[in-house]
Amino acid sequence: MPGEVLTMLRLSFDGPRLMELARRRRLPTHDIDLGYVVHCALGELFGADAPKPFAITREQGRCIEVLGYARHDRDALVAMARTFADPSAYDGLCDWASLAAKPMPEVFAVGQRLGFSVRVCPVVRPAKPGLHHETDGAEVDAFLAACRNVGSDVKVDREAVYRDWLAAEFARRGGANLGTVALERFQLERFTRRQQGGARKAETHDRPAATFTGSLTVTDPAAFRSTLTRGLGRHRAFGFGMLLLRPPPAS
Repeated sequence: MPGEVLTMLRLSFDGPRLMELARRRRLPTHDIDLGYVVHCALGELFGADAPKPFAITREQGRCIEVLGYARHDRDALVAMARTFADPSAYDGLCDWASLAAKPMPEVFAVGQRLGFSVRVCPVVRPAKPGLHHETDGAEVDAFLAACRNVGSDVKVDREAVYRDWLAAEFARRGGANLGTVALERFQLERFTRRQQGGARKAETHDRPAATFTGSLTVTDPAAFRSTLTRGLGRHRAFGFGMLLLRPPPAS
C-alpha cells in the first residue's frame, strides 16, 4: 500500500563462496540449483527479511549478480546482516561495497503503461492425479496439464499455454491488464528443495522456467504495487516471479 517501503537491491555474490555454502548445507553440487543456493545465502544474511522475489541477472566468473525486492531500505538491511549474520556469511559472501539500492515508486497511476520482463515457473495444481504427477494437488507443468486435458491427438502450443497462465496470474493478483506478451526463453530446470519434516533431505525435480517480456497497463495502483511486492507464481523465494519494469514499448 502507499507509504510502504519497497526497495530494489542489486547484490553481488562470490561464486566459490556460494558453492562452499551449498556444501555446508549438504546440497547436491553436481547439478547445482543456483536459485536455491542464492535463497540460502540471502537467508544467512538477512533472515526473515531476505529480499523476495529476486532474479539472478548475471553469472560471470566469480560474480553472481542478483536483483531483489525488499521491505526495508539498504541501511536497515546492512545493519541486520552486521548484527545477526554468521561471520562466515557476512565476511566475503556478498560484496558490501557494491551493494546498490533504490526506492520503488510509492504510487503508480491508473492508465500508466509499463514494459516488463519476468521469469516465472508456470505450474498448476490439478484437482485430480494424472500421468505427469504422482499425488493429488502436486505441482505440474501448465503445458503438460493442458496436454492431458485435451488428449494425445490434439496439438498444444506451449507458448500460448504459458501466456494464458501469465494472464491468469495477473488477473488473480489484480492491478494491471496485460498488453503484448512474448515468451523470450523456456527451459526445463532441475530444482532443489528441502523435504518437510525432521530429516529435511534435499530433493531435485524438473520444473519449467519461462521468461516473458511485454507491456501492461495499471488499472489499480494499490493492487499493482502489491503484485510487484509479492511477485508472480510459485517459487518466488528461489529466483522466480520478480516483475522487472521497463519503459513501455512504442505504440
